[in-house]
Order: sequence, then C-alpha cells, then structure tokens
Amino acid sequence: MRSFTELINVFFGNYSEDYCRRKGLFLAYDSTGELVAQTRQIVNYNQELVKLDTGYILGGWEEIVIADRPELKDVLLDILRDNNWQQVRLKTIIQGLVLGTTAIKIGKDEDGKIRIGTVPLSGALITKLDDGWDIEWVTYVNNKAIKYREIFTDKAYTRFKDGKMETSIPNQYGVPLMFMVVNRTSVNPDLEDWQGEAEWETILEQVDEINSIHSRISRIEDRYANPHIIVTGASSAELKKDANVWYNPNKEGHISILEYQGNVIDSMLRRIELLEVIVKNKMPELMLQDISTTASGYALKLKLQTLKKKIDGLKDTYFRIFEKIFELIILMETGQHVDVSYKTEEAIPGDTDSILNEMITLNGIGVVSLRTIADSLGYDYDEERQMIADEYRDASA
Repeated sequence: MRSFTELINVFFGNYSEDYCRRKGLFLAYDSTGELVAQTRQIVNYNQELVKLDTGYILGGWEEIVIADRPELKDVLLDILRDNNWQQVRLKTIIQGLVLGTTAIKIGKDEDGKIRIGTVPLSGALITKLDDGWDIEWVTYVNNKAIKYREIFTDKAYTRFKDGKMETSIPNQYGVPLMFMVVNRTSVNPDLEDWQGEAEWETILEQVDEINSIHSRISRIEDRYANPHIIVTGASSAELKKDANVWYNPNKEGHISILEYQGNVIDSMLRRIELLEVIVKNKMPELMLQDISTTASGYALKLKLQTLKKKIDGLKDTYFRIFEKIFELIILMETGQHVDVSYKTEEAIPGDTDSILNEMITLNGIGVVSLRTIADSLGYDYDEERQMIADEYRDASA
C-alpha cells in the first residue's frame, strides 16, 4: 500500500534520508557517520507538470447542463456557490494529480444544508469496505490532537471523534457519500486497487536523479569553495602564520591548497542535460511552454495531439465523478433524478482533421505506414488491430 505522506513530501522536494537510500540518491556523511548533505529539490518539473495539467483541465470556463430539467440548474448552482465549488474542484483535481488518488464527500450539516468537500488523503488511514469506505485521520486544534473517523457505506454515514461516535445517519441514496477517484489505473502490485498513479510519476525517476546530481555538484562546490590547506613534513607546532602567509621551518615540508581535480562535473552536467531531454519528451505540456525553433510543424502537431488526448482522458476521469455528485446533490435537495453533463473550456487546440488528411495522403503514396498514422493520432496500433479483429470475428460468428 502506498504512503501518500511520502509521495507528497517527494513532490514538494522534501527528500528523507530513508527515501534517498532506497532510491540510490545522493547522501553524504562525515567521519562520525552523521549525515551532512543529501539530495534536495533543485528542479521542480513535477510541480510544473501538475500546474499545467490543472490549467488545461479546468480551462477558463465551465458549463453545467441538465437537459431534462433545466430549471433545476439554478438550484444546483446555488448549492455549489455556498460550498465554494471552484476551490473544491481545484483541490480535488490537484490532489488526484499529485497523489494518484483523490476523493470528494457529500452530506448535510445540522441545518440540513448540503455540504461538499475534498477528502484530504495525505496522512489518512483508508480502508476499503465491501459497501463503502472507512477513513481515519488526525487534526490539531490549539496543539491538541483530535482523531476523527468516518465510515461511508451505501446504508449509513457514521462519524467518530476521539473514539466516541458523534453521529450515525441512514443513507437513503443507495451509494456511499464519498467518491474515490483514481487518476490513472496503475499496474503496480504494491498499490491497492483503489490507488492510482500520480500524473508526475512518469518523470519521477528522472527528476529524482537530476536533483541528486545537482545536490552532489553543490556539495563538491561547497567543499572546494573555501581553501583547504594541506601541510606535509611539519606539525602544527612548527608552523607560524603571518597575515595570510604560512611559514614552514621544516625545509622538507610542503604547503599546498586542496583543489578539485578531474572533469567529473562536466560529465554530471551532460547527464543532467540528457535527463532533461527525457523529461521533456515525456511531458508534452512543456511543448507549449518551451517550443524549440528547430521543431518541425509536424512534430509540434504530434505533441499537441498527444497532449490533447491526455487532457481529454483526465477530464473524463474527474468530470464523470463531478456529474455523479451534481446528480446526487439535486436528488438530495429536490428528490428528482436527473442527468447532468459537465464540461470546461478546450484549452488545447485540436487539429485532428488536418493531421488525418495529411497522413492519408502520405500513406497513399507509400511514405508513411498505418502504424505511423495511428501513433500520430494517439492510438495504440497493436491494440486497435486486435480490437478490429475481435469485432470482425464476432460479426462473422
């Protein structure tokens, strides 16, 4: 099971000694075994990635449509405003991008008003039940720790404070009032099936190594920034200092300044450059931030399509949950069952038609393959061929 606490600490560059040791990152100890230097955050491509993805997902506007009962939209909007929906959706998406998993809970307060909020998962103990969720966490009020526990099932909602039950309310809506969202399904066997992969984990290894190398270089520079004097052939008692000049009475003695030898730093810097290329190739988001003047128009279009498909996938992941929550809000408030659709601005320009026309033409004259066409539009060629074969076989049966 993943530690959300460690993941969020690494995301913000708070590398622990244990994490650095397990990942083979830079650590330095003195002669007594005390830690004197370690990997620290120098670059933050991971944070830049989450910031850009969040902006692309949310865009500049949002649209909520209730086709069958449009008059209920105002009811929903009033409740969303009362709950500071803009902040809730932002926190929910950022948590999902950072931790790979996020959650929203919904309920009613003592006055019967509907309340929506992001469930803070970092530091929480989460247990998946057959019919819901059990979540525990600790908060501090006036430096006093208070332990909370909430149980969400399709039959009831129960809350405990410091081990004492505060409330237990029947759930008449048939679904747990906490919605867990998986950012991206992971094949990592160490994760629970409700834990997803954080968006920035695709570049985690490279970012860690870049920070490790930078920290090692910084340590080397610190060590040699202040002159270290080496004296051979004389004891400290035999040395006399006059201003900045050292005199050695022992004629066989030698005084020199410790200087860094070799060109390993150049090699380390080249390694960083290579890792940054890998990071940027994995992050089509950076294409819009740092477009190379040498990149071809075709290459830029490919990156745009890759980015658009990725953002569309993320929107589908989060927005389908938002729609379920909106439908539940209207049901709780009015007793009406409705279908709600939710979308935001398309922040990534689409150019599928022009790419497709260009590719079909090039394929027709034998310049590019069908695999290249599929790749250019963001599809897995082998996977699509298999699905087509399956459909053909089913149709022929």
